[in-house]
Amino acid sequence: MPSIRYQPFTAARIFAICATVLTGPAMAQGGNSVFPVPEGCTAFLTVQSRSCLISHLWRCDADPEGTHWRATLDDEGAFYLNFTDAEFRWLRSFNLRNGSQDTLIEPEEDPASMSELLETGRDTMVFSIREDRAEGVFRRDYTGFDALTGASVMVDGEELLVTEFAYQWQTEAGPRVTEGSQFISPRLGLFFGGLETITTPSGDVLEGNYSPMEFAEPGEPGFLSTEPQYDCGDIMSGLLPRPEARG
Repeated sequence: MPSIRYQPFTAARIFAICATVLTGPAMAQGGNSVFPVPEGCTAFLTVQSRSCLISHLWRCDADPEGTHWRATLDDEGAFYLNFTDAEFRWLRSFNLRNGSQDTLIEPEEDPASMSELLETGRDTMVFSIREDRAEGVFRRDYTGFDALTGASVMVDGEELLVTEFAYQWQTEAGPRVTEGSQFISPRLGLFFGGLETITTPSGDVLEGNYSPMEFAEPGEPGFLSTEPQYDCGDIMSGLLPRPEARG
């Protein structure tokens, strides 16, 4: 296994960020609470999405240029936190409910590159993730692609380019394949979720729709709200899987 180059922030700071994000559900009282952005960081976007999800994005002064954090909440609070660079490489991610952590193994064989996707219309990727969880340390080897379809849509005044994507990683039982469509905002330099289908090694098929519905920047209504608005309820949240890292 190649050596793992951790990002230039300490474990203590990661713990502090995770702890701050996890206070979000406790603040959600009466639908008027504000998501707690970590100290030394500045939030720049809130996204309301399908499947009862809301996400908050922020940048921190102490982090490398071009990186940002994204916390994703459902109707029970924050459950996922990820750290991404300007090319949208999956640097670090944290499952806030089971405590597992993912770290990109660097250097990658074929790094994900939003720049290449926007310049050429297609980007391939080959990379590996180290997963640390209670049962031990595991490695996931990914291959995949993103491609522009040539279509675009307007969502809440934001022009989004439509993509198609697919990636897979090998398990002991066989490949786990994720495919579907997502969206890119050229102005913001961000990916957003869309329609997603997961085929498990056993042949089970899971489908979800994580498309963005509303955007709020600083000073706009809904910015840093902790209340997801779309598709919430026991039926929807019980049937749909959670989005994987890129959405």
